[in-house]
Amino acid sequence: MFDSGPARLQPIGVEGYLPGGEWRDERGAVYVHERLRSEIERRCSDWSQLGLPPEQEGALRMVCDLDFRRVLFLDLETGGFSGSPVFLAGTMRWNGNDFVLRQYFARHYGEEAALLRALAEQSRDFDALVTFNGKSYDAPFLRDRARVHAVALELPAFHLDLLHPARRRWRGRWMNCRLQTLELFVCRRRRFGDVASDEVPALYHDFVRRGDPYRLLPVFHHNMLDVITMHEILKALCGTEEAEITRMGDEEGDKDWSPISLTVR
Repeated sequence: MFDSGPARLQPIGVEGYLPGGEWRDERGAVYVHERLRSEIERRCSDWSQLGLPPEQEGALRMVCDLDFRRVLFLDLETGGFSGSPVFLAGTMRWNGNDFVLRQYFARHYGEEAALLRALAEQSRDFDALVTFNGKSYDAPFLRDRARVHAVALELPAFHLDLLHPARRRWRGRWMNCRLQTLELFVCRRRRFGDVASDEVPALYHDFVRRGDPYRLLPVFHHNMLDVITMHEILKALCGTEEAEITRMGDEEGDKDWSPISLTVR
C-alpha cells in the first residue's frame, strides 16, 4: 500500500561522500578512504626524486638513502586535548608510480582502537616515518592512546620531524615556520575551503552527536593537504637554497587548492 505520510530520509554517512571501505579485525572496524595523489593533481615526473641535502642535515640524508617506498608520511586529527581520541590518521606512501593517500576514520569514539590497530599494521611495512612536529605531538599522542587501548603500536624506528630542519633553513625568513606558512611561501600554494585546526575537534564531536558528515568534509581536505605538503617541504629541504630560489622563480604562479577536488570523486 502506498504510504502518503511524510517520507523518512535515510541519513547519508561519510561513505556517501568519501568512497572507501572498512578495515576490520576480530575486535572491530574503522573506515578507510584511499585514493591516488594523481587523482587530485597532475602527476609530476620527479615526485619520488629527492636532491642532496646539506651535509649537516644527517636525518634528511638518511631519508634520501632509503627506498622511498619504505617511507610513510603521517598526520593526525584528534579531539584536541590530552586524553582525547585520535579520530583521523592520514598517511601517504609511494608505490613506485604514484603516491597512495589513505585516511583511517573513526566514525564514533568506539572505533579509535581499531584505527590504532589498522595504523599499527600499516606502519610495520615501513622503515621511516615523516611528520611535521610529530616528535612532540603525533608520535607521543599515538603511543598514549595505544596504551589506553592496549594496542601494540610500533612506529618506524627512524622518525624525521620536518619542523626541525625547516626551522634551521627558514627561521627568520618568514613570520614563523608553521606548516601552512611554509605551504604558502615554499610550496606557493594557498588553501581555500580549509578549516582552522582549532575548529577540528568541535566538528568531530558534532559529527558523533548528529551523524551529519557534511561539515566534517573540510577536515579530510585539511588532513590530506597536510601530508601532501610534507612531501613538498621534504623535497625543498633536500635541495640547496640556490635551487630553491630558482625553482620558485620558474613557477608560473601560486597554486590554489579547492576542497572539491579533494573530497568528491
